[in-house]
Amino acid sequence: MEFNQLRAFLAVARSGQLVRASEQLHLTQSALSKQIKGLEDELGVLLFARTPSGMVLTGEGRRLLPLATKTLDAMQDISAQAALMRGTVSGALRLGTIIDPESIRLGPLLTALLQFYPHVDVTLLHGISGSALQMLRDGQVDACFYLGTLKDTDIAVRQLSLEHYVVVGPAAWEERLRHAGWNELAAMPWLATAVGSSQYGLVAQMFAERGLTYRTVVQADQEATMLELVQTGVALGLMREQIAAPVVQSGQAVTWQGVRLPCPLSLLYRRSSEDSATLQALLAMLDVVWQTEPDIG
Repeated sequence: MEFNQLRAFLAVARSGQLVRASEQLHLTQSALSKQIKGLEDELGVLLFARTPSGMVLTGEGRRLLPLATKTLDAMQDISAQAALMRGTVSGALRLGTIIDPESIRLGPLLTALLQFYPHVDVTLLHGISGSALQMLRDGQVDACFYLGTLKDTDIAVRQLSLEHYVVVGPAAWEERLRHAGWNELAAMPWLATAVGSSQYGLVAQMFAERGLTYRTVVQADQEATMLELVQTGVALGLMREQIAAPVVQSGQAVTWQGVRLPCPLSLLYRRSSEDSATLQALLAMLDVVWQTEPDIG
């Protein structure tokens, strides 16, 4: 059953004439007759009796007319509401980003958002998880991506995926890492990351749980830089498995097999702002681009 078939049914029922109904709908009488015939075939009932004076509803047609009217009204309401949403959602949306754009699907997300809500003005602010979270709490951004777990009753968490972190070392250290325990691992040189980054918290917790301390030699703030330093033999680093995998597979680095740490990737926003039209537009497109987990914050 199609929208145009219902429109044709109602137009003919109200006018009682194919000529008048075709003029109202800007259709030829032949095209209108085909729509009525198609609807009758689909429903399996005769809707009109053709008489010399015009089109008269049958008993079946009279009983179906109120339902057809309600259905058409509902379909028109849906179209109107969708058009209203597309046309009236406007304003600024400040989004905090982290890591690389591909991992957070930033391109597809913004493409979908601006396609459906072209009047939303997006500003991106890049940082690490800790700084993005602080920007959110300070009201500098409306939502932000975040790597890690968070329990804050004021902040809603939409989990997007589950990343895993692994210890990556220079290929030349393969033999050392194969036989290394936790004590030996802690004694090796490590790459430091900024306080507030997902790696910083994971490495600190990993060793603190075992009563160990570790030493760092160089601080890096990007995984691409960390990979380069690892490959050249500077130090070990903790990084996302999907980022390290190509380098490990090519033999330019190795992983220590003693640990694989899970870390959720989420979108955060303040609960006090969840009625914002631009934020709701972002969340709607988030569900299109990601198969999101429920709000867990």
